[in-house]
Amino acid sequence: MTLTYEIELVTEPQPLKHVALIVESAVSPRRMMLAGVARYMQEHRPWAIYLKPDTVEKSLTSWLETWNGDGIIAALNELAADEILNVGVPVVDVAGHVTRPNMPLVRANDRSIGRLGAEHLMERGFKHFGFCAYPGQFWSERRREGFVQALSEKGLTCHQWDFPLPGRGSGGPVQWEQQQRSVTEWLSGLPKPVGIMTTNDLMGQQVLEACQRLRISVPEVVAVVGADNDEVICRIAMPPLSSVIINDHQRGYEAAAVLDRMMDGHPAPAAPVYVEPAGVVARASTDILAIDDSTVAQALRVLRQRACDGLSVDDLVRQVHVSRSVLERRFRKAVGRSVNEEMVRVRLNRAVELLTDTTLTLKDVAGRAGFGTQIYMNAVFKQKLGRTPGSFRKQTTA
Repeated sequence: MTLTYEIELVTEPQPLKHVALIVESAVSPRRMMLAGVARYMQEHRPWAIYLKPDTVEKSLTSWLETWNGDGIIAALNELAADEILNVGVPVVDVAGHVTRPNMPLVRANDRSIGRLGAEHLMERGFKHFGFCAYPGQFWSERRREGFVQALSEKGLTCHQWDFPLPGRGSGGPVQWEQQQRSVTEWLSGLPKPVGIMTTNDLMGQQVLEACQRLRISVPEVVAVVGADNDEVICRIAMPPLSSVIINDHQRGYEAAAVLDRMMDGHPAPAAPVYVEPAGVVARASTDILAIDDSTVAQALRVLRQRACDGLSVDDLVRQVHVSRSVLERRFRKAVGRSVNEEMVRVRLNRAVELLTDTTLTLKDVAGRAGFGTQIYMNAVFKQKLGRTPGSFRKQTTA
């Protein structure tokens, strides 16, 4: 009798990669990046994480000398980037603006952020515009460049204002008051009505506070859109601040993907990896229609109030008491889009807001945004954003 033995081969588990995350977690965009890294690990393989939430400058040299790891994702300034190049492990930079040899850069497309803010304000019919930036900060300057470029393509110009960059250990009530006096003087001299973009949400809250001091009506006289979509700051602002969704969650995910490939021995990408913004969350600070044609303004008002409640083009025609052909012609002349295109855009923006700020099911989002069915909403998302609502939510939420 021949005995047959089954031999079970036991595969040794792969050792965990040790990864350092040097990303300050005190602000919302950085926390969203960490959430994106976490999603990558959940979808691929876990890492042993050393989380250093302080600024990079603190004790950088001392812990690098003793840390024995496999890779680093870090928000680096110029000095720290030069120092960390000699660590001897793959490093991905998520904050710089210059790609160094073997240190790839993954960052938001700041010009696209500025362009999206300009388009949001132009959609509301403004003819006068302003942009507030931090001078000398490349990310802020790039956002301003994108904003100005989008306006210039339409033959429009921009009034610009520079804020001093708040630094650690500086500022306080005295500096705040000085800044507010300066920005109120700038606001007072602007042609009205005016649409203003600020380089981030904190600055947007400052501009809205200055409007309160001047008793300027927002958004009727001054409309403001920020960037980062920091929910807490946007809700603290009075009125609540509209904001561009930077998509830092996806930036963290992309940075983790690049680092994972490098830790497996693949070369670093030679060019920066740019992550596009995900849209604009429209809140009360830009809820205005600056349209000269009163019939079109009325149609836009009704459309934006009821588009998500199942409003049809025929319903809208009955509301404004003109023929459909007349409305379509005047609407396209004033807005630059057809009535139906505007209706789809409003519904899409509402769906983006619900996917970003709620945990509603995709079916419920489709219903509340006015699409009627999830199938139709999926088709619109694929056409306009190149992805499904489900993938959009994954990329923009933790």
